[in-house]
Amino acid sequence: MSKKIVLLNTWHGSFDDRVFYHQAKCLAAHGNVIQVISTKDDCHQELDGISIHSFNGHGLTRKNKMRKMLDYLTLFSPGIIICDSPLGVFASKKYKKEHTLKIIYDITEWYPSKIHLQYFKGFHKMLKFCVLMIANLSAGLKSDSFIFGEYYKSIEFRTLFFWKKYSLLPYFPDINYIRYYPLKKIASEINLLYTGKINTDKGIDTVIGAIKLASIKCPEIQFKLKIIGDFPTNVDQSEFNQSVTGLKDNVHINIVRSLPYLEFCKTIGDTNIFFDLRKIDFENTHCMPIKLFYYIACGRPVIYSNLKAIRKEMKDINFGYLCNPNEIDSVASKLLDYILQPDIYLEHATNALAISKSTYNWEAIENDFISFIESHVIIE
Repeated sequence: MSKKIVLLNTWHGSFDDRVFYHQAKCLAAHGNVIQVISTKDDCHQELDGISIHSFNGHGLTRKNKMRKMLDYLTLFSPGIIICDSPLGVFASKKYKKEHTLKIIYDITEWYPSKIHLQYFKGFHKMLKFCVLMIANLSAGLKSDSFIFGEYYKSIEFRTLFFWKKYSLLPYFPDINYIRYYPLKKIASEINLLYTGKINTDKGIDTVIGAIKLASIKCPEIQFKLKIIGDFPTNVDQSEFNQSVTGLKDNVHINIVRSLPYLEFCKTIGDTNIFFDLRKIDFENTHCMPIKLFYYIACGRPVIYSNLKAIRKEMKDINFGYLCNPNEIDSVASKLLDYILQPDIYLEHATNALAISKSTYNWEAIENDFISFIESHVIIE
């Protein structure tokens, strides 16, 4: 039965990897009429049978954002709305007062997060936290059901709203998007990759520090670090500049701005080892790093921070190393293992590709997602 479904986003753009390239495309392929609405970009087009009607909500008040969202919802008349934030849920609930539909809250973000609280201190920070937490739980109450991106972000909602339906939909990629590059032994050079925000919280200083130490031990190897990402707005870059001082001649760093999704998937596989050494604080350790699933789909080893969320999702880490990012010597030794012990490198690379193909891919969870959405069809 064909359904009209809106993916309503205030945190993600129109072409977000999860929203557009996985959820929207999957739903459209199963015969549904799909519209994507985002407040992050001004986009009006139809692509691959998906209607996109988004607007740039920067500078608009919450009230005006909701008004514009309601205008688009009224034009489309959906039977199901999948929201990525409390504001989207509130707009959908207002629309639901005069229409028959189901609201699904797709919870993929830690909320309230450090980003929401970074400009507040002391009492004001606590007050802001409480206001945002109440808004999040209110959105849970107003929703008909939930989609959870991962275990730890589901706990409070499954506990407080135990009677509501939910589905666990991890961030597994459609591996057809990802270009595979033939696996080669590390010889005279090693290609390393770091992606994401370029700051100390995400561990860029630890990555560079570990490469520095390894480059001293292996002066005959050319260490090529590619950074795909951007510096956060209004962040002092002096710490990064300090971290790249004193590099040996055999260390080369290339910074590339964030890439469109399809280009990202086609280029990252030309890498020997992937790095992600974010700091282990309460929020980081309980959040699953999405790109981990993309890295193993490339068939390459990873060196990651030892996060609880990774250990919860993946019981057998046989495709890389989980490290304490505060112990740079230990991280460097893991990097040297791959250089000096090619058998370990080849084993971890082979395991990464195998486990991606067998378990951590979109095809493995696609039918569960479709079945969950179909369970929300309202028969009139």
